[in-house]
Amino acid sequence: MHAQIPVTPWYKQFWPWFMISLLALSVVLGLSLLTVSILKGDSLVVDNYYDAGKGINTALDREKLAKQLQLTANVSFDDESGIAELTLTGNSRPAQLSLSLISPTQPEKDRRIVMQPAEGNLYRGNMQDSVQGRRFVELIGQEGGKDWRLFEEETLVTGSSVQLGQ
Repeated sequence: MHAQIPVTPWYKQFWPWFMISLLALSVVLGLSLLTVSILKGDSLVVDNYYDAGKGINTALDREKLAKQLQLTANVSFDDESGIAELTLTGNSRPAQLSLSLISPTQPEKDRRIVMQPAEGNLYRGNMQDSVQGRRFVELIGQEGGKDWRLFEEETLVTGSSVQLGQ
């Protein structure tokens, strides 16, 4: 006679539970990634490409006007006093300038400084806090009812100055 090998039910075996656990793990991970992607959108992705394209054309027009006015600026930041100083050269003397320090990846680190005329070509503005690291430096002014713009990508270091519109 043949000796019968005892057959255990499937739920007492190792391999079915191993396969089920792999499938369950993939479902849990997939659902958690779906939840994260729905709740936290990508802030660096632009939703409306048409408006972004129009904005690029506007920026180019403003930069062209700055070139026609032969504008350059030298910006320095004093972290101790919290004052930003800007020397503007060229054919424009606006009543106020807007200096934006834009972080390429972290919008919460963006800063905007309103620059008021001091004496001659000098403008001053108060900084909220110390700004260091890689930034897009954008200076916007107005001449004859039209905006002009100087723009550079710089790495800001304490005590150094930034040259715009070279």
